[in-house]
Amino acid sequence: MIMTRAITLLFAAIAMLGAPHAAAQVDNDLQRQIDALKEQVRRKDIDLQVLAAKVTDLEARLADCERKGEQAPEPMPEPAPADAPAPDPLQPTPPEPIEPSPADPLMPPTEPAPVAPGAPSERAPADQATPPDFVSPEAMLNAVRIRLREDFGTRAGSSDPKERATYQRELKSWTATTARSMRREVSWSVRLVEATSARSGRILIQAVALDEAGRELGPCTIELAGAAAKSWRGATIAGRRASLRGLATLELTIDLDQQEARPFRNDRFLGPCLEGRVIVTQAVLST
Repeated sequence: MIMTRAITLLFAAIAMLGAPHAAAQVDNDLQRQIDALKEQVRRKDIDLQVLAAKVTDLEARLADCERKGEQAPEPMPEPAPADAPAPDPLQPTPPEPIEPSPADPLMPPTEPAPVAPGAPSERAPADQATPPDFVSPEAMLNAVRIRLREDFGTRAGSSDPKERATYQRELKSWTATTARSMRREVSWSVRLVEATSARSGRILIQAVALDEAGRELGPCTIELAGAAAKSWRGATIAGRRASLRGLATLELTIDLDQQEARPFRNDRFLGPCLEGRVIVTQAVLST
């Protein structure tokens, strides 16, 4: 009787001691599953951003093709050659033209010699449409997102320590090369937001690019210097629309701890560890 009771108490103690361990194991398994699902969702989100960027790029290319098609003039039909009229037998035949006698090389010419035409001036280049990657700040950042995905593939945002280390190591040189290649003279319509003063008398204006219908095409920073800055210093900025010409460049920032977009800065997020913004230098604003 005493032995049976002791065995029962022993099993009860074992069960009480093992229960917390089993519960902890279940919690760990659930946490691993949750982490794996979060990783899948994050990768899908990156894929969606890349696809959205490709759609925007294709829409810009389509709009550019449509503009070119509207500007191309329709070919004029060539006129059909008119039939030569039959000779009238009642009309006299016109006399044959008399060829002038050859001029005497020793006599001065009766008319001044024609002046040789000068070298033809270089033809002005045809209207070069802006490449789709530079039609707006949004298009520039989308081009970087696509290039990042194409160059790094699944290594961008991988949970594997080796792949992540390789990605972070190669990202610095890739960023420098990409920033150098994404520079071009642009002409955008913008809405001005706010202005701040900078060193050397420069003015930095935050603006949003607009299309012909007034839809927003992404933010950019406009850098005014010299006379361009002087003409806008002290002027009312907020809400004004203007035409912008200048050199569009990219400022790419690496943050190895950033794996997703920060609050209120989703438009700057390009991919794991990388943010970017568009800065227009050598800018000229006109209203």
